[in-house]
Amino acid sequence: MAQLQASWRRSAAAGLSENAVPPTVVSRTALEAARDRSGNLLKYGHGSMENTHEQLAGTHSVVLLADTDGVVLSSKGDADFMAGPHGRSFVPGVCLGEGVAGTNAVGTAIANRGPVAIDTDEHYLQQFRSICGSAAPVFDPAGLLLGVIAAYSTSPGSQALTLGLIRTVAVLIENRILVREMANEILVHLHPAAEYLGTIKQGIAVFTVDGKLIATNTAARDILRLDVDDVPTKQFRDVFASAFPMKDFLDEVRAAGGAPFTTSLKDGREVVLIASIGASAGPVGRRSDAQDRPDGGIKSGKLKGTSILFKDLDLGDPLIHRAILKASSIQGSDIPLLIEGESGVGKEVFTAAFHNSGPRQRGPFVAVNCAAIPEALIESELFGYEEGAFTGAKKKGYDGRIMQANGGTLFLDEIGDMPLALQARMLRVLQERQVTPLASTRSVDVDVSLVCATHRNLRDEVAAGRFREDLYYRLNGLRIQLPALRARTDIDRLIDLVIDAESGGRTIELAPEVREALRTYAWPGNIRELQMVLRTAIAILGKGTLMTIEYLPDEFIVVEKERPEASLPDLPEGDLARLESGAIRRAMSTAEGNVSKAARTLGISRKTLYRKLAHMHLGTGAGEDGPPGPRK
Repeated sequence: MAQLQASWRRSAAAGLSENAVPPTVVSRTALEAARDRSGNLLKYGHGSMENTHEQLAGTHSVVLLADTDGVVLSSKGDADFMAGPHGRSFVPGVCLGEGVAGTNAVGTAIANRGPVAIDTDEHYLQQFRSICGSAAPVFDPAGLLLGVIAAYSTSPGSQALTLGLIRTVAVLIENRILVREMANEILVHLHPAAEYLGTIKQGIAVFTVDGKLIATNTAARDILRLDVDDVPTKQFRDVFASAFPMKDFLDEVRAAGGAPFTTSLKDGREVVLIASIGASAGPVGRRSDAQDRPDGGIKSGKLKGTSILFKDLDLGDPLIHRAILKASSIQGSDIPLLIEGESGVGKEVFTAAFHNSGPRQRGPFVAVNCAAIPEALIESELFGYEEGAFTGAKKKGYDGRIMQANGGTLFLDEIGDMPLALQARMLRVLQERQVTPLASTRSVDVDVSLVCATHRNLRDEVAAGRFREDLYYRLNGLRIQLPALRARTDIDRLIDLVIDAESGGRTIELAPEVREALRTYAWPGNIRELQMVLRTAIAILGKGTLMTIEYLPDEFIVVEKERPEASLPDLPEGDLARLESGAIRRAMSTAEGNVSKAARTLGISRKTLYRKLAHMHLGTGAGEDGPPGPRK
């Protein structure tokens, strides 16, 4: 309450009238200059801003980034909010500093250098008294203010719900800036409790190779009991009780191989830490962990399918194991294999393993993506052609992919996208086991093991007239369904396999929060997406050895996996509403206001619970998701 009163006094001292209406808007030139000055805030915070808006979508709200003067740099809001009477107050270029906009979330967070929640009537200007706002400052690695991230909404009492989220996002942005801008130095991740390593509660302290402390995040300063001004005056020996030099510490870190270990601070308190050694400290030793890995240390080349075998894919998931057993049973026969599954589940890799594990392994493996070849070219690509078949044809003709696969395996990926006119020719090849090149009168015998794959439901395609029924039954010898990544039980081993393939021969450890985020993400792009996410994270990590949550894309940090909600019995709408309201109130009470815990109890996502609480006009308690409700 005292901070609110102080803010009102500052607003009055600035000569503001409570009835002031028009927002102050800076010029386009001034806005561009503000954006240039706030490069890191926009670079590392814009994605988080957009994902936070997704968390709050449907709550009549806007999320924004503002600079140290309160100038809105970027914003994203619900269409109804932005089209309403308040929307123009939160577009880029508007200044929300206390000196021009009075008491409000952005301006007051800047003035207080701390997170704030401002309810409707707590705003100084009348024009803001029908909205709520929450904001948290973002600091750079030196402790200097970069700006704020904020959310405003017309939903009554919603600022108590959103403040916890906004505070969390601000910390994530700060940590991301720290680990990415300081990646070449020595990053020490620490906390008194090991389970908090890799979470937003961990401290991060940055040292040079000679032991000078050069940067910390807020959590590290709290753990180490340092003020911002103390940081540049400290050495490694001033922080930790160990008297050994920095070189010995680095040797201990390397010996630990990325595993956490316990040490004592100067004041005798114990902390658990993991250190990430950047390029400035020289090369990081690699420990041989093939015996410790549950997959026995699969070679990176295996991931690419060049020499992969079924045993390399059998990592413990029962659905994959069953698919392998079924596919193995037809190896060496003339029975075609049809593989179904979402895009990115590994259909081509599975087919390569099918080929390499069977009697045709010494023959060619030819893969054709029917969806990737233009319709005008696919016929000649598959069946080949004689010399002079068409303008631009090769002088000696072309064998075609089917003949190239003779004696081996032909893999037709996305068979559901094969043009209808071409399907009749393919059926004839399969029935007669002969192929006739374009412009040729001769037929060539072919002996291929045929594997087809599709992400479509071919039976539906047949019913719709887009796929020949006779070809479908010819292809449908053994049909197997590869599970989506989100449904697999061996995701930990897949994660290790991808990291081993992408890490260039060095050990990379995952913080517990990273592994949990990778486990619970929905993976719409399946294994292909997993590979790209980890490849990008490893590239950003540089020479570091510990991957924390800041290295993952924003959707892993802010947006929780949507879980299917438990179904309720058929009841009248009013009864359902009362049941739901009662369940939510009990869960929130049991969780002492912690939205994350309550959401887990209810079996819904935190995003869904936020919306339901806003609809019920309920605030949260003082759990990790936010402070107590409005101060009145």
